[in-house]
Amino acid sequence: MKKLVNYPREHPHFYDWMSKTFKQKLDEYFKNEDLKTLLCALLGYVGAGPERTSAASALTASISYYLFGRYYPRGGAQHFANSLKNAIEKSGGRVLVNHRVDKILVENGEVRGVVAGDRVLRSSVVVANVNAKTALLELVGEEYLDRDYAEYIRSLKMSPSAFMVFLGVDMDLTNYPTLIKNLDEGYGVVINSNADPALAPSGMASITIITLANYYDYPPRGTKEYLKIKKETADALIRKAEKVIPNLSKHIVVRDAAAPKTFERYTSMPEGALYSFDQSIETRRPYFKTPIKGLYLVGASTFPDGEVEAAVISGIICANDICRWRTKRM
Repeated sequence: MKKLVNYPREHPHFYDWMSKTFKQKLDEYFKNEDLKTLLCALLGYVGAGPERTSAASALTASISYYLFGRYYPRGGAQHFANSLKNAIEKSGGRVLVNHRVDKILVENGEVRGVVAGDRVLRSSVVVANVNAKTALLELVGEEYLDRDYAEYIRSLKMSPSAFMVFLGVDMDLTNYPTLIKNLDEGYGVVINSNADPALAPSGMASITIITLANYYDYPPRGTKEYLKIKKETADALIRKAEKVIPNLSKHIVVRDAAAPKTFERYTSMPEGALYSFDQSIETRRPYFKTPIKGLYLVGASTFPDGEVEAAVISGIICANDICRWRTKRM
């Protein structure tokens, strides 16, 4: 508690960044508007404009890219998930796939376990990595929540979503940058195999093209209208990418695409939001402890924010609390 109270005095510069928007800090240091725009190029990783992004968030999600670069899990994101699974199993735990949770059981203000299909899994501690709205309003139920708390959770806005095109091409793109951003047309190209050559055969490349998208611009999944819009949007993004990678469309071996409703289907994230809740400076993310004893929130819904590193940090905070912050004397 003493460290928290003394933090503003001991770290005045960082505290100043915590209390201001990124736009305010840019205006303090720079006059050239083009330079300010360039320094905002990576704010897509926050999902809010500079006038709504906390300057402290911009430090980690944007400025740090320029200063230190970024890391990519070798073998892809699935390999990262598999590593967590292996660690759990080595410690004697079990990972149950194809067990979608239908209900979080609560009795007398305390969690009692979960229901997954026809199975009831009893526990006095439940850690929910699903979105907080889904966990609390749907899986728990508003009848178990204080009215003000339920209204607060309901009022939280989701972050933007995206449309992504995934391509495998028979082109050698090793001379291209791994990340290409077109700020004028609002899209980015990531050559995944330049970050990790194992993701594509020699002489070929794995590419992702991405742009922000509105969940409500898309009809219901599976309809003819939905499939039509999805194909047209993918075609348009590929044409844009051809401005930097000529003749890209003529070298496609594998093609797939994902719209906001695709992300919602596979991640159970409302509106297919990339970073769970809106990450602007005015959003107050839910605390990792809920009003229900034994029910914890982790992941993109809670502190610090919606990035992979932040989700991992939230899990560490939660695990330490469950273990009562025990340390071993060396």
